[in-house]
Order: sequence, then C-alpha cells, then structure tokens
Amino acid sequence: MGKRSFSLKTIYLAVLTVAFAVSCLAFALFDFHTQQEQTEAALLEEARTFAREMDAVWQFMDNSQTVINTTSDGIYEFKGLHCAVVGKSVGRLFSAGSDYVIRYTNFNPRSEQDVPDEFEAQALDAFYADSSVTERFGIAAFEGEDRFRYVQALEVDESCLECHGSPKGEVDITGFEKEGWEQGGVGGAISIVIPIDQQQQALRDNVVRDIAFFLLLTVVIGSIVYVATTLFVLRPLRVLRGAFGEVRAGRLGASLAEGCAAKEVDDLFGGFNDMAGELRGMYGHLESQVQERTVDLREANALLERQRDKLEQLNADLAQETQFKSDLLSMVNHELRTPLTSIITFAQISREACDPANEHDRRSWEEIEKNSQILLTMINDMLDIARSDAGTVHASREPMDLGDVVASVRSTMAPLAQKYAVAFRTSVASDVPLVFGDFEKTARMLENLASNAIKFTPDGGSVELRAAYDADSRTVTLSMADTGIGIAQEDQERIFERFVQVDSTSTRKYNGSGLGLALVREYADVQGFAVSVDSELGQGSTFTITVPEEAIVGEDDV
Repeated sequence: MGKRSFSLKTIYLAVLTVAFAVSCLAFALFDFHTQQEQTEAALLEEARTFAREMDAVWQFMDNSQTVINTTSDGIYEFKGLHCAVVGKSVGRLFSAGSDYVIRYTNFNPRSEQDVPDEFEAQALDAFYADSSVTERFGIAAFEGEDRFRYVQALEVDESCLECHGSPKGEVDITGFEKEGWEQGGVGGAISIVIPIDQQQQALRDNVVRDIAFFLLLTVVIGSIVYVATTLFVLRPLRVLRGAFGEVRAGRLGASLAEGCAAKEVDDLFGGFNDMAGELRGMYGHLESQVQERTVDLREANALLERQRDKLEQLNADLAQETQFKSDLLSMVNHELRTPLTSIITFAQISREACDPANEHDRRSWEEIEKNSQILLTMINDMLDIARSDAGTVHASREPMDLGDVVASVRSTMAPLAQKYAVAFRTSVASDVPLVFGDFEKTARMLENLASNAIKFTPDGGSVELRAAYDADSRTVTLSMADTGIGIAQEDQERIFERFVQVDSTSTRKYNGSGLGLALVREYADVQGFAVSVDSELGQGSTFTITVPEEAIVGEDDV
C-alpha cells in the first residue's frame, strides 16, 4: 500500500481545530480556577466581616458590664448579661433567620451546644499547637451539605479571667467552675458557616458565560484566518498544483499569473514560470543531444562487441595456458616425483652400505640424498601451491586431538633434527581441548615450521613445539620456538609471501623454494586459523598458530 497523505486544507483545518480545542480547554480551566479563587476570597472576607462584627458585640458587652451590673444607686448587682451570653444569643438569632450559622465552640464547653464538630476540632488543635495560627477555613461538610467553614481563634484577655481564670475549679459569678485560663492563651473559637449554593451557581454561570464568549471570539478569528488563508494561500496552491500537472503531462507551455496571492506564493509562481521556461529550453536542447548520444551509443556498442570478442580470445588463451599448466604439473607429479623417490632411497641405501673408512663416498651419498630431498620438497610445495591457485584445496572440519598431531610431527621431524644436531622437544598442556580442523593440513603446517626452525638453528640449538590453551581468551595456540638466527623486523611479514627467502647466505644448511611458509598461511586461512611470528635477530624465532574459540569442540558438539 502507498503512503497515505492529506491535503493542506485538511491538515490546516485539523491543526486549527486542535488549537481551538486546546485553547478553549485551557481557558476553561484557567477561568474556573480564577473564579473559584475569587469566590473563596469573597467568602473568606464575608466570614472575617462576621467575625469582626461578633467580636465588636463581645467587646461592647464587655465594656458595658459596669453599667449593666450597677444600679442607679451605684450598687453592684450581677444580672447575668455578660459578653458570652449576649454573643452566643446574637449568633443564634442571626442563624435562626438565615442559612448562616454563627456559634462559639471549645473543647470543654459549658454548654453541650458548643461541642466542636470535626472541622472545628481540627481548627482548635491547630490553634493550641501553634499560637501564630489564628484562623482556619475551607469547603467542608456541615449537616450533610458542603458549606464554607471559617473558624477564628478567641484570645483570652483580662476580662475573660474573671469567669475563666484562676484558681481552676473555683465557682465564678455565673455558677460555673473556672477553667484556669491564662491571659494570651486560646479560649475557644468563633465558628461561622456560610452557604455556597448561590456562589457556586454564580461561579458556574460566570464560567459558562466566559467560555461562550471565548468560543464566539475564537470562531470569528478562526473564520477570518481560514478565509484569508484560503484566498491567499490554499487557492493559489491548487492553481500551482494544476500547473505542475500540465508540466508532468508534457505540456511545457503552462504559465501562472503573479500578483494574486501572498508574496511567498507569488515567489513560487515566479519560480514555476522560470522553471517551465528552462524546461522548454532544455527539452529543445535535449532532442539534439539525444540524437548525438544515439550515434555515440552505436559506436560504444560496436566497441563493446570488439572488446567482448577480444575477451573471449583472452579467455580461450587463458584456458589453454591453464591446461598447459595442469599438464605440466601432472607431468612433474608423475615423471619427476617417482625418479626422485628412487634416487633418495638408493642414496640412503648406498650411504648406509658405504665403508665407514671411506668418508668421501659417504658424504657424497649424503649430499645426493639431501639435495634430492630438497628437490622433492620443492616439487610437493609447487604442487600444493598450484592446487591452491586452482581452488581445489579444501580443508575438512573434523574433531582432532592436537596431542596426536604433535606426536605425528615429532615422529616425522625427529630424524631430521638428529641429523642436524638440533634438540627437538614437544609439549601438550593437559587442558588443551579438541578442535575442529584438517589433521593432515595441520600436521603439514607444523612440519613446515619445524623444518624451517631446524634448518635455521645452529648445531647444538633447540626447537620446541608447544600446544596450550588460554582460558581468558578461549583460544588454543600451537607455537614453534627455536634458538636460531632470527628474522629481521622488516622481513617478518614478507616471509609468508611466495618465493620469498630472507636468508641468502651460503651458510644455510640447504636451500628451499620459499613456499613453505606461504603454504602454512594458506592452510591456516582455509581452516580459519591465524599465523603470527615473533622474532629477533640472533635470538631465535617463535611462530604461533592460533585456533579461535569457534573452532574449539564444545560439549554440544560431542
């Protein structure tokens, strides 16, 4: 299915709708929050006003006690009309005629009507715990309905101590036991309950009115923006799209009238007209170029035909040379190896049968045997290289015990080491695991390395073949270390190239073909092994074959 796309108009309307919806929601939330804060602030101010008025009544009655309780003759006569009685009476009278409730409360009231409810008890706890807290307010339940609750702490002054001071338990003039209050403490609180039905309804009405006005305003603005965008952007773009359709259909004479859209769209119209003019010029020029390129293509095709014929001839010549090379190698294999083997065998027999006193004849037979062996080794190496070039060298992947490989190499190389007075030692660590590889090619690699090590090690030197396992890197290494003449640093990479011999002195024990180490690397590569050398002139060399982790036989492979 193709990629779904939307028109610019659809995208514009969707973005405009989302923007209006988000802005309307944000405005509604902000307006509701603002109206709610204003309503709560008005209710709080109303409650504080009631509290101040009740406090004024309380203070008036306190200041008038001398007048109230003194007769015309100047005799003190307590009439029971003290500030607490008057304040509570005024609160009950006000509450009885409205939905408002004004009352006084305390934890140990003298009247059961003044026992605090949950909201008032929390306020009293806050007042007693922190003297700086003097009021508590908020929306809370009262008699099953949400009301605005306001509780203000009453501070104990000197006038309160006459009835509520010390000593605690003494009966005051009203007939109640004194509570032992101290001046400056909290003597209870005035509680004011204000209905919020009208305020909430007004809040909702205000929010609805504001949202309606905002919606009307946004619709008007959005309509104006949409009409302007349609006239100056969307409609010209549709015209531009039609002009592009004409060009796509090959009608390059299309042109757009400028000056009827926004500046940016007019710039697009001008750019389109320029592009159409250039296309018309290019199209005319292209036709002539096509004709020219057609002629060039015919000539190129003719040249390719000639080159193809030449390549076919070269392939035929190469096949002929390959066949000649194959025939030559077959001839070498059959016509040279057999006589050389016979010569080597005859030389060995003649050397062993030679009179011990006849040193000259014995050395002559040894020289014949040595040089014949060198020639046979060179022939074998050349045959192996030829097979590698032909792509016929493949390595088997079978589990093999490197201990057996090392033992085979030791058995093969021991006579050569004894002949040239070189100590040849081997060691295989007990933790060396089985590895996947080709037994014969691995043995051939080690034999070539051992042969090189022996021939470049002076009499009395040593060569050691070691097999070890590195648990940290999870690799197996086969190392051939000698005490020979060493290899210069600049020659250590070249020695693995074909026909490269870094030692051309006449003191070498016998010549070589320069193919032994090349075969070592190729046999290693075909098995997935790595070959490296570490050497220093005059200090000997160490060749290392590294078997990677993936070539180690695991428990699941057994």
